[in-house]
Amino acid sequence: MRKFLLILWACVLFTPLCFAGNAVFMSGFEDLPLMDGLKQAEDTAVSFDTPAGRIIEAYAQSNEIGKRKIVDFYNKTLPQLGWKRQPENKKGASVSYTREGEVLTISIDESMPVSVRFELMTREKD
Repeated sequence: MRKFLLILWACVLFTPLCFAGNAVFMSGFEDLPLMDGLKQAEDTAVSFDTPAGRIIEAYAQSNEIGKRKIVDFYNKTLPQLGWKRQPENKKGASVSYTREGEVLTISIDESMPVSVRFELMTREKD
């Protein structure tokens, strides 16, 4: 019984580390996951800190994934990280999420390869 508990404890302790090692995050963002099948474009991450807040922008591309799958992935993933989906704009070319005074906008250009722009900005105060 003691051996079983030791093995169970080890599994509980090390399992999260195994899964966390598989997650890939966008460069420049603290906790924005990069969807499997998307590849971050090299040297495209830009970050500015201003007195009014911060601005971060990065791009990713894919020859394999369409807009619907990308939107579905981020609609499922980002709320788990505290982001709240905002109503779509009229064009429907981008989706936005808010969290703690910031707005994350994901814009998708469906030409091949599909290009995805991630932009994080501090929300303007009303």
